[in-house]
Amino acid sequence: MSNVKHPKCTIRTLANQAKKRLAQNKYAEQNAIPKNITAEQQVIYFKLKQLKRDGQELTSPVAQLGDQNLLASLSHEEKQRYIIRLCEDYVKVKALIEKESG
Repeated sequence: MSNVKHPKCTIRTLANQAKKRLAQNKYAEQNAIPKNITAEQQVIYFKLKQLKRDGQELTSPVAQLGDQNLLASLSHEEKQRYIIRLCEDYVKVKALIEKESG
């Protein structure tokens, strides 16, 4: 079945983009999520990708990636656990992004 009536439909456009990525072996443009990361790491992944795309630097990972409202409501021990977990996630995601970019 051909798509003669609608040559500019969304599905055809997406299929052509996918074919182009496959032919050029350029998957960095694709908004794919790495399979071996948690939901919290996915949020960090997309924030870091957006910062990189905008040409901005991450100067304070805890302040820029953490939830400030959540931090304000936690006790001292819970804050420490949250920050340690956030830093671990940041280091893992940063390594993934560096490996993707080559």
